[in-house]
Amino acid sequence: MIEYICYINFKENIMKKFSKIFLILMVFLLVSCSTNKKEKQKNASNTSNTEIITAIKKQEYNLDPKLSNSLNNDSVISQLFEGLTEYSSHGKIALNQAESIEKSEDFKKWTIKLRDNLKWSDGSNITAEDYVQSWIGILNKENKNPNAFKLFFIKDAKKLYDGKIKPNEFKGIKITNKNTIEVNMEYPVKNFDEILSNVFMFPTKKGSKINKENLITNSAFKLKNYNDEEIILEQNENYWDNVNTKIKKVTLKLVENDILAYQLFDLKQIDFFGLPFYEIPYERRLDSSKKPELLNFKTNVFEFLKLDKNSKILKNDTLRKNLEKLIDSKFLAEFVLYNNSVPIVQKEKLVSEQITKLKNEVDEILKSSNLQNEILTLKHNGTKLSERILASLSKEWIDKYRMKVSIISDGNSSITHSTFNMGTTDEMDIKYYINHYLQSDDFSKMYTSIEDIQKENLIFPLYKRSFSVLVHNNIQGLYVSPNGLLLIKNLLKQ
Repeated sequence: MIEYICYINFKENIMKKFSKIFLILMVFLLVSCSTNKKEKQKNASNTSNTEIITAIKKQEYNLDPKLSNSLNNDSVISQLFEGLTEYSSHGKIALNQAESIEKSEDFKKWTIKLRDNLKWSDGSNITAEDYVQSWIGILNKENKNPNAFKLFFIKDAKKLYDGKIKPNEFKGIKITNKNTIEVNMEYPVKNFDEILSNVFMFPTKKGSKINKENLITNSAFKLKNYNDEEIILEQNENYWDNVNTKIKKVTLKLVENDILAYQLFDLKQIDFFGLPFYEIPYERRLDSSKKPELLNFKTNVFEFLKLDKNSKILKNDTLRKNLEKLIDSKFLAEFVLYNNSVPIVQKEKLVSEQITKLKNEVDEILKSSNLQNEILTLKHNGTKLSERILASLSKEWIDKYRMKVSIISDGNSSITHSTFNMGTTDEMDIKYYINHYLQSDDFSKMYTSIEDIQKENLIFPLYKRSFSVLVHNNIQGLYVSPNGLLLIKNLLKQ
């Protein structure tokens, strides 16, 4: 009996010891698991805080800065390449890859010195020759570069483009040493430092090919992957200003449907949504205008109606003038765009007597010229927003002038909804567009005011676009510059 009791006591002691050991092990395991979980959460948090995700239109993107000719194409390239200057968040031009920029008193000679520590993503040095070769490449007519006319203010640039001089005879751009460039102008250009901040002025490495497999870049990011679903960018370890770049990865989701892309923001699957990456769809503009996450940025992206003066209706000066007088850009900005886009021409609202007079003038001309059945065709830019803008304009012309109007998406048209982005804060830089498309690049007349352009009805000015962007409140530093660029390298994510 005593032996049995001793055995029981011994067994109880053993069980108590095992229980204590078991409890200690369980506590250790729980603490360990909790610590591992916290570490994983911490690591995941650190990763997500250095990655930006947004949506862009599903299309083929040309990654050559010299050939970029659209806002959303610029938005991709400007994450991979950069130039000598860029806009600060205060809307002022700041030096970027340039260490210094000097100009002559007459603004006809500009001297640019590059920073010493600039490198391409492959580790090789960026030199003045890389920049100059890129700019001269724009002026090679065989490349059919859409941005060539934007450089015709450089001395003899038009002659080089037309093949009237050889590249070795071209003196408009000179390399004075490996890090210094001298640019001479045909006439005074006061804001060349602003023009340098635009995508078409970004360099590519001399001798390198622009391809997705081995793209050599010079900005904060380099291309990691480009497939049918997304474009992934990663940190460029050779970037000169990495110390101030907190974002290490960028994912650009390629989304074909604009409504779906918009919904990704509401579902918090992307960090921001809007121009220049993706236009907020017309069907959601009123809804987005009421969201506290919406930011509007004023730009100098110039929207206007391009006129075909071979059109039977637009050949008539009075008809052109009267059509333009019914354009209410303020109404379009407030009730179609739903943002603070600024009308280029400020107008007083027409009273009924004025409208009646305009109507009578149009009626008389249409009858006397036998144009009552002539159709005025308007071409939109492929978006529902553009189509809605033209529909609003045409309604006025139909109601007031009883004209026949048709809105089309392609083909030849009398009027085309167009965009011009010289990328400066000077709205009169539209003169470069006017000179190129309407004056055969001969600079026979340089317009100094919008009113001069308006008098001749060369184009119908609409407004300077504001870019609308929806952004979650954990993203800081988001800014769209006057030339329409949003640089992800400047963002912070909490």
